[in-house]
Amino acid sequence: MNHVVLIDPVTLLIRLAILALLAAGMLAGCYLFVHGFALLQRKRLILNTPRSTVRGAAIGLVEVSGQAAAPYTLISPLSQADCVYYRALAWQASGEQKRWRKVADEKLYAPFFIEDETGLLLVDLRAVQVEVPPAFAEDLLPGDGLEYMRHFLNRHGVSEEFPVKLEERCICPGDKLFVLGTLQENPKEGAELTSWRQAEPAPVSEEAADLQRQGAIEALHLSAEELANRRPPRRDPGSFDLHPPAVLGKGPHDPFIISSRSQREVALDLARQSVLYIWSGPVLALVCLWIFISRLA
Repeated sequence: MNHVVLIDPVTLLIRLAILALLAAGMLAGCYLFVHGFALLQRKRLILNTPRSTVRGAAIGLVEVSGQAAAPYTLISPLSQADCVYYRALAWQASGEQKRWRKVADEKLYAPFFIEDETGLLLVDLRAVQVEVPPAFAEDLLPGDGLEYMRHFLNRHGVSEEFPVKLEERCICPGDKLFVLGTLQENPKEGAELTSWRQAEPAPVSEEAADLQRQGAIEALHLSAEELANRRPPRRDPGSFDLHPPAVLGKGPHDPFIISSRSQREVALDLARQSVLYIWSGPVLALVCLWIFISRLA
């Protein structure tokens, strides 16, 4: 006589969940393996791309090192820095599971130039990958935070009833930077832009930057003396060509990176990550596959 073995529904769900996790682990291992080779390819691209001065940069993929410069600046909302570029982010944990989700992402920048001893080069910051240390990082519990932090959260409609993580990254005049991007002809005014350029914000005008600074000053309650002491010396606006024949930016298929690290440091970091992913990915996939098969046997 054949006996039918009944499995408890809870046990069945647990087994199915374990099998699903093992399948996800196999897929994750495959992804890490492929991603590791992508990082290795990027490392080789960085090492093989010719380094250039601003004046000697040729059309195409180039690497330029120098200092950040701009005809005017902004005030970042969290670190309160006079900067050329800032990106302020907020995550909030809400609900029973307390999962963090992004609730604010504010990015603003002025016309941005990279400067070395040979001259100035305009950089289009749309679609850029900025790799600089956080200028501000804070975890807030409900009711915590100074007024300017709450002002930023209120501007984005973020509730103060749940914990919040704040982070901001800035590029300030004089910061030493390494830029990997594509030097290309500067699109003429009114020319049709690519889809990713249309989706990204353009640099703010000097009038808009003054309004942004005024709003930030009011939120920070800075006195005129404090403002005068913290504002960087303004350079002659005539030294900045806002409509040059060529601009450094994002190419159709090449990476576009601005980093506070040197070319060597960026390449070494990519090399370490690629080795980790290339070796750990297959190990994870094979271990999950072995457990998966053993549980089905």
